[in-house]
This record gives sequence, structure tokens and C-alpha cells, in this order.
Amino acid sequence: MAIFDYFFGVVMGHVVNNINVGGQGRDNYICNVAEEDILVFGSSRAVHHYNSTILEDSLGMSCYNCGEEANGFILSYGRLLMALERHCPKVIIQDITAEFDLHKNDNHKYLGWLKTRYERAGVSEIFDAIDKTESYKMKSQMYRYNSKFLQNIFVYLTSVSTDMGIKGYRPINEPFDSMKIVKTEKPDDKEIDSLKIEFIHRYLELAQNSKIYFVVSPIWYGMDSEEIAPIAQICKERNIPLFDFSNNPKYVHNDEYFKDGTHLNAFGADEFTKDLIKEIKSLQ
Repeated sequence: MAIFDYFFGVVMGHVVNNINVGGQGRDNYICNVAEEDILVFGSSRAVHHYNSTILEDSLGMSCYNCGEEANGFILSYGRLLMALERHCPKVIIQDITAEFDLHKNDNHKYLGWLKTRYERAGVSEIFDAIDKTESYKMKSQMYRYNSKFLQNIFVYLTSVSTDMGIKGYRPINEPFDSMKIVKTEKPDDKEIDSLKIEFIHRYLELAQNSKIYFVVSPIWYGMDSEEIAPIAQICKERNIPLFDFSNNPKYVHNDEYFKDGTHLNAFGADEFTKDLIKEIKSLQ
């Protein structure tokens, strides 16, 4: 079993590192290649809301969107850690989603994309911070690669997968679906995760040589500003610009800009990206 586990890791390591399409190809680019001047991080709201091409054209700098579905600062920290091995971006844009960046939940789920990067400098410390027993589990190559190994083998052999997006940005070309409007719980219903707060500070220490902007992108139903109060306080203490578009009347309840309650469609993303650029330029 030990021999099989070792060779499984050798084979899957080769497979994963040589995929250049789809989500795995995008992750390989972010962790191994990306040297753009502007890097965007955050959850699916980052992936779908920040048009890299518009940011490039308007700010005169190269840009790549490094956001990931259902992830927040813990993965952002890991990806930024690996990107800094090669290059220090001039600008970092971090989209804020309270569920993934502040609220207490199972932090193990944020380790998925980092398992195959465990040997990279500093990555094992992320695992230790979340669960000390992960260091024992990670001794198994099958544990590192088992969640998506069939999918990765298929993509490696066929190069058939979802699009990597446009410089990491994935536009949503779908009409508004009112059936997908689901209001999230009130902030009082969620406990703040001290570990996530710790990773925000770790992230900011990594990013200290870049100009960083925290952004809350538009939400169809708006948002109570208290929901991100801990991050707002950190921004105030560290003099970090925080652009909160969550209650911007241009977007709240405006169906033409959205696909659902939390995600902009391609038209809305273009509009938001342009509005964000105006805010960034106003500080220059």
C-alpha cells in the first residue's frame, strides 16, 4: 500500500502539474506562472465580478483574476504566498464575502486547492493552523489527490474542461433568475471566526509591498454594513481603502445587472469594474 501510495503521488503530480485548461489549469497558472501587476482575490464574487481586461485597459497594468468559488482569505493567503515567490504585484484587489472571510464554519474546506501544493514554502503552516492532524494525513499521496483524480486524469488525457476564463475572469452570460434570490442570515446569526481574522492579518503582512484595496462588490438585496464591521475596523487601523458597493442604489434590486442575489452577470460585472476603477483613480 505504501508503494502504491508513493507511485500514485508521482503519477498524479505529473498529471496535475501538466494540465493547462479548466479550473486546475487556472490554479496551475496562479500558483506557478502569474506575474501580472494586478491580482484579484476572493470567492466566486471575485471570479465573476472583476473584468480583468477592463482593469488592464483602464489602469494601464496587466491583470489576472485569482478568485475561487466558495473560498476566502485562507486560500487567498496561500495563493498570494506562492505568487510572491516569483513576483510582487503592484496592486491587489481583495473581494470580501462575509461567509468565507469572517464567519465561523468548517475551515477544512478551504484547503482543497492547497493539498497538491503542500510542499511549497509556507503552505504546510496553513494546514497546521486549521488542524494539526492534517500533517499526518498529508503524508498520504492518495489523500492529497483523491478528491478530483478521475476528473484530472480525464482532463489531462483529453484537454476537455471548462474555460479558464478571460485572464482568470469568468463572465456569467445568463439572464436574471428571481428563483435564486436567497437572503443570507443576519450578521447576529453568525459567529466571527478568530482564525479567519488571523489570516486576514497574515495576508496583509504578505501584501505590505503592494497597494491593496478591499472591496465589497454589489449585492442584489443589499447588505447590513455591520456584517463586515471587523474588516472595516482592520482597514481603518491599517489605512487600507475599503470600497463597499453592497448598498449602492445603482445595483440594489436592479435585475439587469444580476444573475442571482449575489452574482453579477457579465453586463453588471463590466459596469461594476468601471465604477471600481473610478474609485481607485480618485485616490491616485
